[in-house]
Amino acid sequence: MLEALEVRNLAVIENTEVAFGPGLNVLTGETGAGKSLLVDALALLLGGKAEPGMVRPGAEAALVTAWIDGEVYSRRIGARSTPRIGGEVVTLEELANAVGARVALFAQHAAQTLVRRETQRRMLDALLPPPLVPAYREAFAGFRRLTEELADLKEAARERAQRLDLLRFQIREIEEAALSPTEEEELLAERARLRHLDLLRERLGEALELLVGEADAVGAVGRAAAAVEAAARHDPALGPLASELEGSETALQALARELEDRLLALEADPERLGEVEARLAKIQRLKQKYGDTVEAVLAYLERARKELDTLENAEDRLAELEAERAEAEAELKARGQALSKAREEAARKLEAAIRKELAALGMPEARLEVRLEPLPEPGPHGLEEVRFYFTANPGLPPAPLEKAASGGELSRTLLALLLSSGLEAETVVLDEIDAGVGGEAARALAERLARLAERHQVIVVTHLPQIAARARRHYRVRKEKGRAWAEALEGEARVREIARMLSGGYEPEALEHARALLSG
Repeated sequence: MLEALEVRNLAVIENTEVAFGPGLNVLTGETGAGKSLLVDALALLLGGKAEPGMVRPGAEAALVTAWIDGEVYSRRIGARSTPRIGGEVVTLEELANAVGARVALFAQHAAQTLVRRETQRRMLDALLPPPLVPAYREAFAGFRRLTEELADLKEAARERAQRLDLLRFQIREIEEAALSPTEEEELLAERARLRHLDLLRERLGEALELLVGEADAVGAVGRAAAAVEAAARHDPALGPLASELEGSETALQALARELEDRLLALEADPERLGEVEARLAKIQRLKQKYGDTVEAVLAYLERARKELDTLENAEDRLAELEAERAEAEAELKARGQALSKAREEAARKLEAAIRKELAALGMPEARLEVRLEPLPEPGPHGLEEVRFYFTANPGLPPAPLEKAASGGELSRTLLALLLSSGLEAETVVLDEIDAGVGGEAARALAERLARLAERHQVIVVTHLPQIAARARRHYRVRKEKGRAWAEALEGEARVREIARMLSGGYEPEALEHARALLSG
């Protein structure tokens, strides 16, 4: 629901705020006071074009702000347009879509929701059994998905043979290498060792000589242990030291054997370094082609295997898709035909209901036709396009609604449609709906707006006292010395405004008539 609208520096409006409520809200005022400017302000939030003369003279920019269902929507008009939602800058299209989902605006010089083909289709579809439209959309989505997958597969088939050869070569090359994730690290360590065999032999031999050669470090530690053990017979406190020396001797003996084994192992095959270098070179070539690491190369191998499997089974999948698509197309057409049949029936009923409503609204000769224009192929919303045609004169053939109806005729046609069908937007804004209406038609128009206000929030710019008297909230737009603003009316102030609308003045008879209208 549109809770409030604030307008600053828009044409003759310097600063005004209007708080709307549920049900019927009306804006009244003398001709030229600027009532339609509030509608124009809403149109700006719906993506309406910002004309150069819209900004109030002397102001840098105009600002329109609306509070709808607790969210804030605004648009600044000046040297540049700045749309915002909740304070965040958005595109004008995003603002228009967000506000348009909640507010439907119908006015002669503003964004006209009714002339959109999408709105016309939705109004007709609102009369259909609920499962028909989603069932068709589901079928269309499935058909389109299969069509796209089939097209992709056929396109890929053109390069399939070359790709198969390449994948098979790449898979074979990586598989024959028999890589392991830790192999490269191990080979690098082995290469470093093989490259420094002489140095390693020299250093290990020197260490072994110090342990068991002429220096006999192991023997020296053993002799030291025996000496301390002998001394411990006279001083038991030396016993632990003797034990530690004996343990050190044992550890040194083990180290000496390990060094000897390592030294003997360095007498390995002298061709091993060449083998290691060749293996590392092969791993490097694979990394250059398939990934920065061995892990990346192995990951590429898995992807290549999966792609190869898909391509090798492409012919089978192509045949499966052709069959699935044919089945989906048959299902789509069946659901489309059911939707078309229901639309045709609903269209005839809607035409009859609209004709009756238009006659009551002072347009007895007006006629609305709902045409279902076949599409060359199934579309996302059906097998046809829904289009409204209109004529207000029996001597003229119906023409597309957006070309044949004036602002007032369009608004009254909308009202008839809203009463006979439906609209998703919670708020409906109408301007010039009472153009050329008087007498009994004015009363009928007021009654129908009141009926509509039972299902929607309705905001109407009106000259008819019959409509103003039925409103739950009444605002009058006034203009003095080139400045316009809106003021809420209650009590006697509202009586006087309706009296003015009745007779142009505040005579006792007009005031009495106004009170009678307000009392129902």
